[in-house]
Order: sequence, then structure tokens, then C-alpha cells
Amino acid sequence: MELAEGLVVTIEYSLRDASGQVLESSTARGPISFRMGSTRMLPGLERAMQGMRVGEMRTGVIPAGQLVPRELTSSRRVGLDEFPEGVDPQPGQRFRARADDGNPVMFEVRERDGAAVVVQLLHVLHDVEVHFEVRVLAARRTNVPPPPPAEVPDLTEELLED
Repeated sequence: MELAEGLVVTIEYSLRDASGQVLESSTARGPISFRMGSTRMLPGLERAMQGMRVGEMRTGVIPAGQLVPRELTSSRRVGLDEFPEGVDPQPGQRFRARADDGNPVMFEVRERDGAAVVVQLLHVLHDVEVHFEVRVLAARRTNVPPPPPAEVPDLTEELLED
């Protein structure tokens, strides 16, 4: 079955920068499953997986700016008072910060309007050329239940004795 939008896919993957440093990987967590086209997967990696089949492995490069393209991220207004003292944000400037939950965020100032700026949120890897390796372990339609666990105990003898 060829991967396409709407299928539930299970993969193992690794994302590295140009120097080979691991950015993200399923090695520690184990395989991940997601529905193609659901926005739960990085769009650039999902696009690179189009047309793959179960059992296939693919490697490649996702150009900088394409892992999560700018047009798929949101904009918001930020008050100038939310910037550190002495910082005067101007259109085109990029900033890195930490969200309330401690996760890193990156944004670009798009326009300045009085006491606020409009910023475009960017994925923290927006400027990184990402080298990927992905292996498709399984794919199924959403209305088909997953297969049973590989090791199902055989209770036939016990059931027959009762």
C-alpha cells in the first residue's frame, strides 16, 4: 500500500542537521503513529514520505524553511512591553525566546504598529537544512483496527478443559 493522505502510518525516523547532530529521533521513544494529512507530523517530512510503501526506507534532505513552511505557522500581535528593556523590534528581525512551558520559540517581526508588533511564529528548525532517514513499519486505513499484539497467549487448552 502506497502512503497517502488519510492512512494511519507507523514509522521510525531520525532528523539530523548538516553536521550529523541528531535533532529528533524515534530511537529512544520507539516508533510513532499518525494519520497522514492530520498536521500531527512535520509537513516537510510527511511530504518526503509521499509514495513510500510499508517496509521501505528513505533518506534525503529537507531544505531550510521547508520542514514547517512559514505559510503553515501563525501570526500574532505582541506588545512592545513584552520585549526586554532596550530591545526595539523592527520588521525583519528574528528573535528566539522561551514559551511559558519552557519550550523554545522563534519568531520574525512582520510589521510594527504603535505599541505592538505583528510577529510570524517560525518552527525552531526553520533555518536548518534537515537530513532525514525514515522507515515505514505499517500503514492502514483509518477504519481498519490495528493488528493484535504479536504475542497473544494461546488459551485454547484451558478454555476446552473448563
